[in-house]
Amino acid sequence: MQEEIQGNEEFIDLLIDQLPVSDSFKLKSVELGFSTLRDITNVGWGKLMKLDGFCYTWFNELVKLLNRRGLLELLESK
Repeated sequence: MQEEIQGNEEFIDLLIDQLPVSDSFKLKSVELGFSTLRDITNVGWGKLMKLDGFCYTWFNELVKLLNRRGLLELLESK
């Protein structure tokens, strides 16, 4: 369990370019001003959805990625 938590801490701090995500996710993340998952999760889902340029396809990929790692709760509204 501790290894998973530590692995997830490292995972959310990886540059988005290093993540197993689509090129469109990477491009949209840059467009929205994010470079890591921590940048994204620090905003929270409510504020993310209000960003200019928000895209549900991008958000869906984000949710799936976080869910696979057991990190979906990090998207809680801030």
